[in-house]
Amino acid sequence: MSDTKLLLTIESRKKSGWAAAFLNLFLPGAGYAYCGRWLLAAVAFLFAGAIAIGSGDATNAAPLAVIFFIDGFFAAGRFNKKLIASVLAEDAATAGQSK
Repeated sequence: MSDTKLLLTIESRKKSGWAAAFLNLFLPGAGYAYCGRWLLAAVAFLFAGAIAIGSGDATNAAPLAVIFFIDGFFAAGRFNKKLIASVLAEDAATAGQSK
C-alpha cells in the first residue's frame, strides 16, 4: 500500500480528542463509546450515575465529569496510537504476502 493510501486510511479512521472529551462531559462514558471502549463507557456511566443518585445532587459528580473530560481526550489519543499500529501491521502483512 502506498504511503498516501496508508495516510488516508489512518486519517479516515482517527477519532477526535475534543469530540471524545465533550461527549464525556455531556454524557459520562459517551466519549469512551465513541473510541470503541464499550465496557469503560458502561462503567463510567454507571459510576457517575451512582454518585449523582447516591448523593441526591448531580453537582457532586462535577469533579468526576472534569476527569472524564480530560481522559476522553486522552482516550482518543490511545485509540489513534493503536489504530496506527494496526494499520501498519496490516500493511506489513499484506506486503509480505505479495512477495
